[in-house]
Amino acid sequence: MAMFDTHAHLTDPPLYSDLAGVIARAAAAGISLMAVPSTDQATSQQALDLARRFPDMVLAAAGLHPGKVVAGSATALSWLADFLAGGGFSAVGETGLDARIPSADLDAQEQVFRLHAGLAREAGLPLIVHVRGAYDRVFRVLESMGRGGPGGVLHAFGGSTEMAARLFRLGFLRGVGGGVTRPQAVKLRDAIRRTPLDAMVLETDSPYIATAQTPAGQVEPRDIVQVRDTIAQLQGVPTSEVEARTTAAARALFRLETP
Repeated sequence: MAMFDTHAHLTDPPLYSDLAGVIARAAAAGISLMAVPSTDQATSQQALDLARRFPDMVLAAAGLHPGKVVAGSATALSWLADFLAGGGFSAVGETGLDARIPSADLDAQEQVFRLHAGLAREAGLPLIVHVRGAYDRVFRVLESMGRGGPGGVLHAFGGSTEMAARLFRLGFLRGVGGGVTRPQAVKLRDAIRRTPLDAMVLETDSPYIATAQTPAGQVEPRDIVQVRDTIAQLQGVPTSEVEARTTAAARALFRLETP
C-alpha cells in the first residue's frame, strides 16, 4: 500500500511553481495521495483547482488558518460554507488555535474554529486542526462536539501519548511529520514510540517543517519517506507496516474506499 501525505501545502511556494515535478517526485517516492490544506479563501480555491487537475492524487481542504484570524473582530465565513456546499472538498481546514502568534486573539480564533468544526460536522468531512500553546481550549471545543463530531487530524501534534489517546477517542488521529526525524526531539520521539500506528497519520507540512535531512522551506511530500523510516525505527517494525497501517487510517478518516 502506498503512502498518504495528509498535509502538504502544494499551493505555496516553492512547490506551486513546480507542481508537475513535485507530484512526479512524490509518486516516485511511493505516495499515492496528498491532502492540501488551505489558509484562506484564495488558497481554498487553489486547493480545489489542484484536486480537479490531479484527481487521482490530490485531495483539497478548505479553511482559514488561525494566523489569518483578525484580532478583535468577527470573521465572516460565508465563503467557506459556500465552498463546502459546492462540493469537491475532502476535508475542512487548516483551522484551530495558535497562542504563539504575536497579539493572538484566542477568543476570535476559537469562534472561527467552532464554525469550522460545525461546518465539518454538517458536511461529514474530517477536520485538519492546527494547535500551538492552546491545547486545553482545542480539547474543550472538540470534546464539546462529542463522539459524533467530524473527526480529523491534529496536525504536527506535539502532545503526549495520553493526550493523543484522548483525541483518538474523539475520532482524531495524530499527524506525524518531520519533527520526529530529529534526534533532539526526545519527548516527541518517545511519544511516537508509544502511539499505536492506527492512531497516527503521516504528513510533511511541506514546504515548512524541516526534517533531519531537509531544511525548512525546501521540504517536499517525497520527504515523507524520512518520517516513515523514523517511525519504523522507533517502533521496531518494518516500513511496510508503517505504510499500510497509517495509510489505512488516513483513507478511513478521509472516507475513501480501500483500494
